[in-house]
Order: sequence, then C-alpha cells, then structure tokens
Amino acid sequence: MNPYKKSKLVVVFSILLVFSLSFLFLTVKQDMKIPYLTDGIRQSMSSIDDIISKPSHFFSNQKDVVNELMFAYKENQELKETLAGLENSISEMESLKKENESLRQNLNMKEQHMDKPLFSALVSVRSPKSWNQELILNIGQNAGLKDDMLIVANGSLIGTIESLASDSTKVKLLTNSDDFSKIPVKISLESTEVYGILSGYDTDTHSFIVNQLNSDVHISEGSSVVTSDLDGGTPSNIPVGKVSSVRTSSSNLNRELFIQPSANFSNIYAVTVVGQ
Repeated sequence: MNPYKKSKLVVVFSILLVFSLSFLFLTVKQDMKIPYLTDGIRQSMSSIDDIISKPSHFFSNQKDVVNELMFAYKENQELKETLAGLENSISEMESLKKENESLRQNLNMKEQHMDKPLFSALVSVRSPKSWNQELILNIGQNAGLKDDMLIVANGSLIGTIESLASDSTKVKLLTNSDDFSKIPVKISLESTEVYGILSGYDTDTHSFIVNQLNSDVHISEGSSVVTSDLDGGTPSNIPVGKVSSVRTSSSNLNRELFIQPSANFSNIYAVTVVGQ
C-alpha cells in the first residue's frame, strides 16, 4: 500500500475514534441525548454488558456446584470413617463374646473335673500357616504344666501338649493329620460302653478316626465319644464328639468310626489344660 494513503487512513481512523469517544463521554457522563446515536450506544453497551456478565454468572454457578460436591465428598469420607469404626467395634464385641463363652465353658470343665489339676490359659499365637496344626499358650512350666496334658476349649478336647517352655506351651491340635497323638476314648451306648483309640484325623470329612474297638456290638450314629482313663493316665469323660459314620471291614473288630468333633477349631481363644 502507498505510504501516503496508509498515513491518511490512520489519521481518518484516529479522528473517528476521538469523535466517537467524545460522543460517548457526553452521552454517558453529561446525560446528553442524541437521537439514534444515544440509543445505539446504550444498546451496544447493554449487549457488551450481557456478553461479559454471562461468563461471570456461569463461573459463579459452577463455583457453587464445586463447593456442594466438595461438601458431599467430605461428608462421605466422614461417614466411611464412622462406619469403619462401628465395624471394628462390632468385631471386637463379637470376639469378646466368643472369648467370654469359651471362659464360661472352661469354668464348667473345672466344676466337672475338680479331682484333676486344671490350668486356665489364653492363646497367644496361632499362625495362619499352621492353623490346623498347632497354637501357643501364654503359660508354661512355671505355671505347673507337664508333657502330654490334654487341652480343652469350649468344653471339648482340642489337642495335647507338644513342648513346654518356662512361660509358653506349644499345643498339637487334633486336626493335625500329619502328627496325631493317639488317645484312648469311650463310646457310650444305651446298654454298654465300647472302648477304642482316637488315632487320626480325616481332612476330607473333617472327622476324627477311632479304631481298635474292643467290642463288635452295633454302634449307632450320633453316639457320644469321650476320653477314657483305661490306660490309667488319661483324664476321662472329656467330650470329643459324636459318631457320624461307621466303616466296617470283614471283621467287626476292625471297624473304623468317624467322629464329628464337638469342638469349634475356628474359634479358640481360651483353654483349660487338664492334668492326670
């Protein structure tokens, strides 16, 4: 473009701009009313104000929405924390109830075996890796415990002492199918009693196995099984379980009884150690 024409255009534009601003000043500040021009300017200003105010209103509304969402999120987090605390409290209460029930049943055991040395103990360690094999008690030789004593929980036999330390005891559970302690037992029938040996644990049926029976009399399912002192050293009449099935060989003397344990091996909190 010709430099002369370009300069002329700039001058004309500047004059028009000054003229427009002057009229705008007179119209707005001095309240002068120039027909058409005043109305046009005011309409233009109103349109510009609308264009500017809409984003402002939009962002103001979005701010309120964000604040409401933040409040809802905070309230949700507080409710989650409260719910978690209640669940923990309920779990602790259930654990205490089970422990109290275990202690109550152990107290009944003491009343039934007042002629035997009895020791109360708590389970201090029970590892998930050896859950069905063993557990550790919080008392040991210093409390008077000896080898081969029987361990009772929830009123029923659960194991024997495997090893002793001064202030702790390792218990071998009857659900330990790899290393089972044989214990003499008695099956109570209506007219007689049959003696045998608690000799194993079947992991498929979750049952104890009793064999070496001393009689070929019929044994019904549901018959009670307790410990026997027939060997002269085992504390008698400690509940073991009930007969769930009978497997018979060619000779009735070689029968095997499958015993449903009466003890709950999942919930062992407190135990009673029964001596001879």
